[in-house]
Amino acid sequence: MISDIKIMKNNENLLRKLLILILFVFLVISCQSINPKYKWYTPDEVISKVDQLQPGDILILSKESTIRSMWGHSAVLNEEKKIVEFPSYSAGYSESPIYVWSKLKRKISIFRLKNIDDKFRNALFKEIDKTVTKPYGLTFDKDFDKRLYCSQFIYLIFKNAGKDTGRDVDLDSDGGGWVMPFDIMESPLLENIVLD
Repeated sequence: MISDIKIMKNNENLLRKLLILILFVFLVISCQSINPKYKWYTPDEVISKVDQLQPGDILILSKESTIRSMWGHSAVLNEEKKIVEFPSYSAGYSESPIYVWSKLKRKISIFRLKNIDDKFRNALFKEIDKTVTKPYGLTFDKDFDKRLYCSQFIYLIFKNAGKDTGRDVDLDSDGGGWVMPFDIMESPLLENIVLD
């Protein structure tokens, strides 16, 4: 009986160590923080060139080696060029001036839907307005819209604005069950914006 308990505890410790090792390896593999084929900026560079940004631009933050930010982050600029995002469980929907990101230690890459026009932007802003009361939440179904995470929010508002304007706008480049920020930046429907 005592030896069975020791074996169970040893197995639990071994399993715990194995899970930590797997998580560490996954973290190292998945955390290429900056994809070099895109142009990246410091927050101060983006803030100083805000006049070159357009409503509807998508901002992708680089990855970090923490659980919370190992996937990167995504947000969109509304009609007032404010950052609209779903940053965390505690915040849910969030809207803030771009200078709020000035203290970030991460890089930012900017993307714009190709051939975006005022009709699409207006539909996009209506879709953003529909998310104001939605809570933050993780889901493995990117089309589930009762709670949202950052990149799912971007994916859904662009997809729904596309439906409203007669365009097929699926920004998930790998077509999986969920959509991550770096999946969005790989979409052929977007162009990476280079600031002067």
